Amino acid sequence: MNSLKNYREVGIFDLLSAPLNPIGAFDAEQFKKDARALIDANPDDKFVAVDLMGLDFVYSDAYNAFIQFQQELSAKGGMLALLSNSKTIADGLMKAGLASKLKVFSFEAEMMSFSLHSHSPEESAASAPEEPTVAAVASQNVGGAAAPAKRTERKTGLNRRFTKSFNAIIRNKESALEKQGIKDPFEEEPTTHKVAPVIVVVLLIFAALAVFILM
Repeated sequence: MNSLKNYREVGIFDLLSAPLNPIGAFDAEQFKKDARALIDANPDDKFVAVDLMGLDFVYSDAYNAFIQFQQELSAKGGMLALLSNSKTIADGLMKAGLASKLKVFSFEAEMMSFSLHSHSPEESAASAPEEPTVAAVASQNVGGAAAPAKRTERKTGLNRRFTKSFNAIIRNKESALEKQGIKDPFEEEPTTHKVAPVIVVVLLIFAALAVFILM
């Protein structure tokens, strides 16, 4: 890289200056030569970018050259990126179907940020977080078992028959009491010692009336 003067290092990228032809348009053939010389001289460098700032458009032969080196660098875990804030170039990439294949930075600061926070495509894929898995929710019962609790069977046999018969007896007794007009089975019945004083009072009243008539 010491013999090449048409690039500068920006983060992990070797940023090539855009070669121009005599009329000021992007020279795709010269770009191929510059990019080939840079890559061959530095086989360990995997990230190359092209400075297109100041250019409003490039021709289709430039797009073909870009995708050629993108495929080559991508094969060894790198990429070819473009430095451009031109909407015309962005639209051209979109129309050519290259918008998703070529990384475009609008400012050198974005290239620096990418360099600091990103890895090569292969490393990024290897370090990418796995798909979230749905963890089993632990039971709130004692023991906190994650497995779903088994459904308990209802009791059968003698216990079930006894319970059924006892309930039937209670229901039959309640029905009989309701027919008799007794709403509260626990209501106290009138006793004899409460009725006797009433009878005595009635007898005394009759006796007093008899004496009054005879007089």
